[in-house]
Amino acid sequence: MQKKYGIALMFVLVFMLIINQWQLSTLNKMAAMASSQANAAAPANPTASETMLSPEIAAVASELLARGVPPVYGAKLGVSFDDPTAAINVLAPLEQDTRLNKLTGALLQRYIAIGQQTACEFCCGATTLVFPDGSKACACAHSAAMRGVIAYLLTTEGNTMSDQQILAEANKWKSVFFPAPTVQKYLASQGRQTASPALPAQVGGC
Repeated sequence: MQKKYGIALMFVLVFMLIINQWQLSTLNKMAAMASSQANAAAPANPTASETMLSPEIAAVASELLARGVPPVYGAKLGVSFDDPTAAINVLAPLEQDTRLNKLTGALLQRYIAIGQQTACEFCCGATTLVFPDGSKACACAHSAAMRGVIAYLLTTEGNTMSDQQILAEANKWKSVFFPAPTVQKYLASQGRQTASPALPAQVGGC
């Protein structure tokens, strides 16, 4: 008789153990589902670009910093404002000092006139891209790339593009080479002093 009670008790214990394990498994599944639902309901973490720039700075940057492939020459040269570092390697060798076909005559005079209206001042403090004789006023890669695009457009589009249009292209590259200083300079010119924007001070090597 005692043996039968012992067997019965053992079955009861085994049954209770099975029930207990089933309950634990059910609770774990419910907890996992609750956690998953909570994560789905929670707002996604904002991207770096969303948190780094204030709405004001983002609007100014969108207006000032060039984007995409330049329509006149970008596809031909394989350059994009979205990859300034790679563009430097393409544009810099086209400047007057290093190009094989030197600018002469009227084209050289236009090159000098355009190059003396802008500079890569954020990098080396130069006040122009070229000296009055056409030689480079700064040896940094950014300056070389800006001179390169000027020289290239003079030789390929000089009959259809004005000096001011070519100058504008050079300054577009300056904007993507120096995003933060470009935005800061504009804000200062508007009397809108702000903290340094969360943008790169410089893109590409000097």
